[in-house]
Amino acid sequence: MSNYTKISKQYKEYGKRATTDWELGHKNVTKFIEPVRGKKILDYGCGNGKYSIYLAELGAEVVGIDIFPSQLEIAEGKNNKNITYLLENNPEIERSYIEYFDNAVLNFVLCEMSTKKEILYVLKRVNRLLKKDGSLVILNPNWDKSNGKDFLTHQTKYTSNLKPGCKVTTILKGNPPIEIPDYYWSKDDYLEMLKESGFDDFEILEPLAPNDGREWMDEKEFPPFLIIKTKKKSKSI
Repeated sequence: MSNYTKISKQYKEYGKRATTDWELGHKNVTKFIEPVRGKKILDYGCGNGKYSIYLAELGAEVVGIDIFPSQLEIAEGKNNKNITYLLENNPEIERSYIEYFDNAVLNFVLCEMSTKKEILYVLKRVNRLLKKDGSLVILNPNWDKSNGKDFLTHQTKYTSNLKPGCKVTTILKGNPPIEIPDYYWSKDDYLEMLKESGFDDFEILEPLAPNDGREWMDEKEFPPFLIIKTKKKSKSI
């Protein structure tokens, strides 16, 4: 998993210009959970809180969870009364938030995990925190269709032999560029792990760049992201 303690300030600056991430990734995640106003939403792996703040401004009650104190310090510095930030190991999560959330999002979280064991832990934990009819949306790089491609605000280093759990690298076009070490998992891998974790009823989106006048690059032909919406099974784990 990337150590955001070392790069948290750089990552924050990159986030201000991350057009590809925001326009093709986060905005499409939001469409899957609309209407947002009045909902209780879990942003698991919230990082510096950019997406949590966006959801809160749309009228949601948001809980952001992350493992890095440095990221939460940045998030908490932005002050929003509709957001609660918690470290992943905070016992308050189990005490107060079981079957609490209408929706949960995992934005670029599972792609940072090198084993199925880690991913299953997160998915099963999120499952317990969702209401019985709650839904989860996950956003990850789409390595099967974007390996070695160059996008407006990031690029993927070409990896010759993609295998489940193998290391891959995304280069964020910050100043200076930021190399993010991730791990490859296919769409089928994610679907299998979601099923094992108590989810079903899948919707899949692989967005391409719209014809909106922006100087898009490979986004026009190769979808940079894989977005999966799924629901908690009625009889879950």
